[in-house]
Amino acid sequence: MSVYPWPKVRSQRKFVDLIKEADSKWPNWDPPKIILAGEFGTIDKKTGEWMTEGNIYTHPELKPLADQYPLVEKAEPEEYLIHSYEVRGKPVPAAVAANPAPGLVFTRQWQFNARRGAVMAMHSPRLSTVPKGFFDEALKRRFTALKGKSVIYEVYNSPGFFMYLSNKTSEQVTISLHANLNRPTPGVNMPPQAPFIWSSQGTSGICHSVYRASGSYTPLFSLKSVRRPLLRRDEMNPSGLGREAWEETDVPWDDLDDDGMTEPEEVYE
Repeated sequence: MSVYPWPKVRSQRKFVDLIKEADSKWPNWDPPKIILAGEFGTIDKKTGEWMTEGNIYTHPELKPLADQYPLVEKAEPEEYLIHSYEVRGKPVPAAVAANPAPGLVFTRQWQFNARRGAVMAMHSPRLSTVPKGFFDEALKRRFTALKGKSVIYEVYNSPGFFMYLSNKTSEQVTISLHANLNRPTPGVNMPPQAPFIWSSQGTSGICHSVYRASGSYTPLFSLKSVRRPLLRRDEMNPSGLGREAWEETDVPWDDLDDDGMTEPEEVYE
């Protein structure tokens, strides 16, 4: 389900902003879009979308070093949940916990208020990570290709995700994942169906949810960029210039209001 009660560009950026603030990671509002660990590029200031320009594992200047640091992959907890600061988790009703519906994998409840809030869930994610050694060595070599760019150093891949952005209403939202008990056996004329199904109750905002029969999506990733040294002495850095260092990439916009706009209001042509 996907309903847009306000402009899509602003809702996308607001969702990114809320999840990034809560978990320091970047949600991918369009998870079918392929995003790979090792990509470098920028975040679109208008939309919050990742704009890739290359990958350290294929770029001719970066590949010789990157090949020395292959990706590290591992499984993450089966349930990966994030909610923004405006949202409060609620205990599952005792009756539901004591008598779960057939095929229920998990169910969670959240209380939203009059502020915009966001919730994100992934099932059975796997994490791919670029080793720290690459970044330590890249800092010494000052690669031209990475100047002014961010690098994706973590990517979460998952067969199923659920994203919800509230509509500034006080509401109690329930999100559940169920086994697809009516899934037919795939045949010549019967494509495979997803093994699990998402459901939700109480939502009035924007929902994105899907589960794949095979393969995975990229709902979440992490970014690093080089922090440039200070150019003058000040109270925080009395010794002077300091050093360059990799740090988490910050959002390229100022504080957003509940409608995803900065102050003064931006106008995009």
